[in-house]
Amino acid sequence: MRAILRACLAAALACVGNLPSVAQAAPEPTPAAIRVGLRARNGGADRLTSLRYVGGFESKTMLLETLVRRGPDGRIGPGLAGRWEIRDEGRTFLFELRDGAKFHDGTPVTAESIVTHYRRWANLPEHDWLPGNQRITRIEADDARSFRIELDRPYALLEDLLAINPCAVVAPSAKDWEGEFVRPIGTGAFRFVGAFDGGRRWRVQGTQPGGPLVDVTFYPRGRDSTPIHDLLADRIDAFVGGWDEDLPGEELDRLAARPGYRVQTAPGSSLVYLSFRLVDGPTADAALRRKIAAAIDRSPLIEEVEGGRAEAATAWAAPSVALWPRGRSGMPSDAAANATAAPLPRLTIAAGRPESRAARAAHAVADQLGAAGFAVEVLEPPPAPAESPRTVVDADGAVTPLTTESGEVRAALGRRVRAVSDRADLRIEITHGMPYCPHQSLVTRFGTSRDGSSPRGTPDELRLLVDQAAAEPDETLRIPIYAHIQSRMDREAIVVPLYVPWRVAIARSDIQGIGLGPDVYHADLTGLHRTDTRQER
Repeated sequence: MRAILRACLAAALACVGNLPSVAQAAPEPTPAAIRVGLRARNGGADRLTSLRYVGGFESKTMLLETLVRRGPDGRIGPGLAGRWEIRDEGRTFLFELRDGAKFHDGTPVTAESIVTHYRRWANLPEHDWLPGNQRITRIEADDARSFRIELDRPYALLEDLLAINPCAVVAPSAKDWEGEFVRPIGTGAFRFVGAFDGGRRWRVQGTQPGGPLVDVTFYPRGRDSTPIHDLLADRIDAFVGGWDEDLPGEELDRLAARPGYRVQTAPGSSLVYLSFRLVDGPTADAALRRKIAAAIDRSPLIEEVEGGRAEAATAWAAPSVALWPRGRSGMPSDAAANATAAPLPRLTIAAGRPESRAARAAHAVADQLGAAGFAVEVLEPPPAPAESPRTVVDADGAVTPLTTESGEVRAALGRRVRAVSDRADLRIEITHGMPYCPHQSLVTRFGTSRDGSSPRGTPDELRLLVDQAAAEPDETLRIPIYAHIQSRMDREAIVVPLYVPWRVAIARSDIQGIGLGPDVYHADLTGLHRTDTRQER
């Protein structure tokens, strides 16, 4: 008996030893690997779990999958779940796993492994930004391939399960026997090989035969030219932008004109829009909001702010989201009739974070409104803190270096920016894009708040329509509700949709196979490869 136990233990240890761990370093860079830059805060493999809110969205979606996903047209389709059924008027969701699904360690994906992952996060308050998190009452496996999620009321649960954090499924073997995360193992198109260079780079390998070997370098979010400069300096072979990517347009133009390099673009799904102070002040008046909406000219706005790399939008969702009804872009008749009926009030507009897309858009909108006769003051954001790393040691002796990319520092700056925005009449906002758009962004922005109030003065009629959409679990039956919502947004000019930035990737000309879709948190790199000849630069 002891011999059998020793043999089992040895086999288990051998299996664990073959998996990459947080502490295990990958080999040094090799010419076989393609060097790709992504937006994320760098660090060890312990960040590559959907149960932590660090590590980068694009890197996680390479390794992990959610139960369902949005297709190129914005409709919900299969992911790890091949089929599902909605019962009890939307209180019970039955899921069946897709055939042949396996984790990167070779073990099959079972209903119990999904249930184990979901039970790790469901109902925890840190995940209440997913409204459905508060609705879940039971998660159970029915058999090896089927499981159910039960709710306390009908709810559009599938839209919440699209989320990367925390809904992307991590394998049971990613944790040790105490439940501590030790290695990133999922079911995505790439498996994790290891981290090197002090955690500044990760290596991943495509799971399909002949799949590409990719060394991932990380860049913090923000408007900067560093990825372009690193591409020109041969530090990376390609850079793939994600949500709210903001590479300087003039430098992209120069790179596109340079032999040996390529700028690749594709339709995005994050909406840049103008919102209003609705609770009081001049913009509480719907007629004035319509006048403001009529003064906006999207084409020059796109050229000035984005260097032409965006698509005009007139609805809550991007044009790439086929299920959302199209909005109205012209001036309503009552606004035209009253355009000069009264003196125009002075307005303030918030400029968002320093050097951001929102800040540039705020100045451009202020200029257009000024040309239409409005007096607009731009409320400049507080300055970003200077980069000066500070070491903090907590009571347990853990050492944390704080920089401008640290969550604590970013949160503090965010609070200062919101304090400025909260007192402005106008502000530029940006939705999160697919898979969060259009539904999740809609519910968060206009649905009933956790305390039962209307967020930012949203009219009760619109709030109730959004709540009705959130309570309808069937996407097809929800589309007519979306039409009513868009119609009310148009009629009362609740927001002014401006444009949808394009997705952008840059690469050497010999690097091919970057797939950009409207899901701004995912890039398809499964076909990444070098061509036979490298063009002279």
